[in-house]
This record gives sequence, structure tokens and C-alpha cells, in this order.
Amino acid sequence: MDYESEDNFLNDVEKCLKYNGCDTWREVIPDNCKSWGKPYRVDLIFYRNDFGYIAVEGKNINTLRSAKKISTAIDQINNKYRNQTYFNGNLISRWCIAAPYEVNWMSKESQDLMKMFLKNFLNVRYNISFMELVVGDKKFGYSDSINIDSYTKKSLTIGGRNGD
Repeated sequence: MDYESEDNFLNDVEKCLKYNGCDTWREVIPDNCKSWGKPYRVDLIFYRNDFGYIAVEGKNINTLRSAKKISTAIDQINNKYRNQTYFNGNLISRWCIAAPYEVNWMSKESQDLMKMFLKNFLNVRYNISFMELVVGDKKFGYSDSINIDSYTKKSLTIGGRNGD
């Protein structure tokens, strides 16, 4: 699905996470940046007992010229956010880039190849996960889900079949 803004996309991501039992926080300021005039702000952090805290930098990538947005997200995570603590001393070990990656002008096969490349590139080079919002087919009992690093050893799926 095409999104007009990053915020609209992250609203849908957050809604799915909450529906599946996660606590969520938006625009989170790291512990030591709270007194700054213009503090760093992480787009989204979520938590559930079975996997802990996961932080997300969202980007709306909707053209092939969106490489700069991904590069900016990598720099934000590595240079600003990753070494900070959150919620009074928690260091977050899993960082994700989330982006809507379904566009009408590109075939499903091309989209899948590009997502696979991006996922492997982010993991191998930067230890950053790739997060996808998957819209479920309601008529077959599937709710929306969040897939992080799908089809890898670090794969995590939140939601899906009947909200599992």
C-alpha cells in the first residue's frame, strides 16, 4: 500500500503492534538527551515480555531514488540512537528500519528481490533489522502482522493468523 507520509505508515505499524500485545512509544527521547533544546527522537520503540525492547526508525520509501532515506536511517541509528539508553537505563539491542515497500508501479517479484537485498545488506553490514508491515487477508482469517528479518535466523513475526 502506498502511504502519503512516514507518520501514516508508522500509525499502522503501531496499531498492529498494540493489537498484538505490545507496549509502544513514539518519538522517544534518549535518557541523556532530555535536557537538550532539540533532542534526538527515535520514531518508535515497542516492548513485549517475550522479546524485550525493539526500536524502529521509519522511512517512507516509495521510489527507486529512496536510497538516501535508507542511508539517513542507518546514520541516525548508528550515530545518534544505538549507544543511548532509554526508559531510565535500558540499552536497546535490536534496531529496525521500517518502510512501506509495496508500490503500484513495480512487480511483486521486483519488490521481493529489493526487500531481500535490503534486509541482507542491513543485517550483514550494519546489524540493523528490516521491518515490514504485512496486511493480512481478513477473509482467510489473517490479521495484519509485523515481520522482522523474515526468512532469516533472526526472524520475528508479530501477529498474523487470527491475531496470533
